Amino acid sequence: MAKSIWAVGAREARNHAVLLAVLLWTAAAIFVVTGVRSRSAFGPLKGADFVHFYTLGHQARAGQASDLYDRDKQYLTQISLVPQSASDRYLPVYPPQTALVFVPFTLLPYGVAAMAWACLTLTVYALVVRAVWIRSGRGEAMGLLLSPAAIAFPPLWSLVLNGQTTAVPLIAFCGGWLALRNDRRVLAGVAFGLLAIKPQFGLVLAAVVIATLDWRMFIGAASSIAVQMAIVFITLGAEPLRAFATVVRELPTLAPLLEPKPYLLHSIMVVARLLPFSGYIWLAVSAVVTWHVIRVWRSNSPLEIRMAALVLASVLVSPHMTIYDATVLVLPLLWVGDLVTTDSTWQPAAERLGTIVYWLFVTLLIPTALLIKVQLSVLLMLALFWTLASQAKAQPAASLAPELSTGRSVTIR
Repeated sequence: MAKSIWAVGAREARNHAVLLAVLLWTAAAIFVVTGVRSRSAFGPLKGADFVHFYTLGHQARAGQASDLYDRDKQYLTQISLVPQSASDRYLPVYPPQTALVFVPFTLLPYGVAAMAWACLTLTVYALVVRAVWIRSGRGEAMGLLLSPAAIAFPPLWSLVLNGQTTAVPLIAFCGGWLALRNDRRVLAGVAFGLLAIKPQFGLVLAAVVIATLDWRMFIGAASSIAVQMAIVFITLGAEPLRAFATVVRELPTLAPLLEPKPYLLHSIMVVARLLPFSGYIWLAVSAVVTWHVIRVWRSNSPLEIRMAALVLASVLVSPHMTIYDATVLVLPLLWVGDLVTTDSTWQPAAERLGTIVYWLFVTLLIPTALLIKVQLSVLLMLALFWTLASQAKAQPAASLAPELSTGRSVTIR
């Protein structure tokens, strides 16, 4: 059979990843070291969104909890801390526990704190990738392709330069996976509860837990969120919790302000907006995707495939998925890549999956919505998700395979 013109070999993909990694991180270094004080030579603020989190942390440390959701007071605090950020304004929409995460960083000058957060983000990312790598059993052979691809992942580059908080969902998904591998479902729920810091990642997970009646995971997640809320109440009082509840109710009206660059969004929502009745279309497609995740979760597929489907769906269904948040996609890409090289039942789909992943990298680097309005990355993620869901259909339901309670994969003979 003739090779598709869209297919790219492993060696070629590795070479492209090495070149991309060099270009992206060289550009990042130039961005950081050039310019005047907190602004780069290209104009944007160094750390970008980090100035907002730095401000939240300062307000929490200074006992200004009542100002956490006051836009004007928050802006005044921001420019007093980082005068060069006067042209940047942010909407206070993050859960109040976010402010507590950044309190330690306010003990440092802004530039040092932003660099420390970037280093912490890179460390978390490296540990997550390593956790998957060492459990794959592929050793050096997998590392030859994995290392440059992981370093060159475009969303990671955007995440580090923007100083965002996607490291927390990475910890949540990876921690939940590790716990499930050891049949620690309550602990998995505790890890997944960390998604409360970025609630849009928890929509599909909530549906899966409820549909599968996984009460142990539910108890763990509920306990995790309750502890977070209790810490907020003890340290900041009740006012931030009430104010955040108000913000949640107002989010639909705030959406246009949260997305000044829609071409950087990568979820079903950004494609649905090209059509009439976009909200209903998003709901309908999201419901179908979620239904398939539940089916995959109930199947006898390997845990890594069930987790890959969950994370992919969480990205697709999210009503607000900016490029840096797509960093969590590194997990399903790693899980799928490992399974394709170790499980013979996945070999027929290997070339198709490899092609999808390669072009997904390209479309995450160059947002096609900027050129043709349609975000092709979303269509590629849907293709990847459908391939996973279709492969899982052949597996018997979990209710017919009680071994799945361990969370480990089971081979049916």
